[in-house]
Amino acid sequence: PDLAEVFTTQDRFGLASAGQCEINGHKEPCKVYVIRLGNRHKQSEHTPEVFLSGELHGNERIGPTATVEFATLLLDLYRTNTWARRLLDTRSITIVPTANAIGYFSNTREELGVDPNRDFAWDQKPGQCMQTIAAQSINELWRAHVFQLSITFHGGDHMISYPWGDNIHCCSASKYTTADDSGMAALTGVLRDFVGQFDVDGKYKVGPLNKIIYPVAGGMEDWAYGASWAPNGRGNVACQGRFGYPNGRTAYNDATHRAINLLVETAFSKTPRSSTLGKRQQILHGGGGHEGDGHVPRNVRLCWLLTDMVQPWVRIANLDAIPTHVTAGAEFDVAWEAGGAVTVSECHVECHVHGARRAEAQVCTAAPTYNHRLWEQGARTSPVTAKVTVSDSVAAGSVVVVVVRVRVDEGFGSSTRPEASHGDPQSHFVRARTDPSFSVENPGSPGQAVQGQLWWESEEASLTVTGSRRAAPAPPESATRFGGAS
Repeated sequence: PDLAEVFTTQDRFGLASAGQCEINGHKEPCKVYVIRLGNRHKQSEHTPEVFLSGELHGNERIGPTATVEFATLLLDLYRTNTWARRLLDTRSITIVPTANAIGYFSNTREELGVDPNRDFAWDQKPGQCMQTIAAQSINELWRAHVFQLSITFHGGDHMISYPWGDNIHCCSASKYTTADDSGMAALTGVLRDFVGQFDVDGKYKVGPLNKIIYPVAGGMEDWAYGASWAPNGRGNVACQGRFGYPNGRTAYNDATHRAINLLVETAFSKTPRSSTLGKRQQILHGGGGHEGDGHVPRNVRLCWLLTDMVQPWVRIANLDAIPTHVTAGAEFDVAWEAGGAVTVSECHVECHVHGARRAEAQVCTAAPTYNHRLWEQGARTSPVTAKVTVSDSVAAGSVVVVVVRVRVDEGFGSSTRPEASHGDPQSHFVRARTDPSFSVENPGSPGQAVQGQLWWESEEASLTVTGSRRAAPAPPESATRFGGAS
């Protein structure tokens, strides 16, 4: 109960059911189940949020299984795997395995004849959005949270794609390129490589939706990215929803719809052969291609790394090896590793005497690191080791605090990035790591907020200075010869 919660949108939001589903041999109203993951004892209003949709089309079957397996794996590994523990302790994850519940039950694309991925309040007519319980369920969840990264799983092609993908921004690069294109492209490139090669379909294609697939009206992808800020998407259209859904539920504030929402086409086959689905062994092996790999493991990896990428982090990798006592002038190694980002733009190992103002009291030196890539060919790069030298001037008995500070993905918000002519970045993913002035809050429950910052810090290491490494000055000759001062 501290790490997971399961509820339905019918119980939580009072939504209707789209029809009857058979559960354990009994017919009952179809319900849209939601899984919430995260250590509730360590979460706050600034905990970054991730959203995963297993399916909108009921006959596209990989996504529901992959999202449930992802949740199961995270919970199973929480006590034994440091990465799993980090994700559950520092992120909030919302999973809807089968938003189109009746479509999944009946193995049909639509929900009662309506395509849920044409049903969102974006580039759509008021009478043709919020017609499905699937869209209404997702809409209610997004109104209540501030999701920064998201995946919507599909089937029938093989790609990881991102906005724009509507009719408004079709069909030239000058139109479908967003102001967040550098961040979107770098993110999907790292995800693709971590997911890896798969013999059945190869590597995922990546790119803007309107470049590698086709435009749609009412798509979830552009709605999730632009409905809070892009007026030409008509995102705040008052949808005339079915099943008694109120019109005002598609008016959004400035915070809720700025996510990079990736459309993932998992396979050319909507229902692949069971022999291609894969096994749980080595499921987190980056790059894929290992024994037991398949459609489900590779998309579990996709969910896993997307969840990691939602917020930068850095840690001291050799914390237990850092000495607890040193002499002034001594040297020691600090190894650090980072995540939640594509590139460390700048890293500094800093030291200050405990109780002193950090900016005015740096008491060690270490060479900085610049432009360090965190991922290469689907694998995390090795930790970086910095040689740290304690200042000769530190007084014996002083407690020195060591911390690693990193700045990441600086180019995503640069004024010289290729897409700069499209304006400032708008996504939480880019602004939260490149713009300290960026601050938005969803006043609705549970009141989540995003605050931008430039620097991310590790945990602290503390060590005590016991004396000087320099030799004591030789005593006067008279003192040496006669045993004391003259």
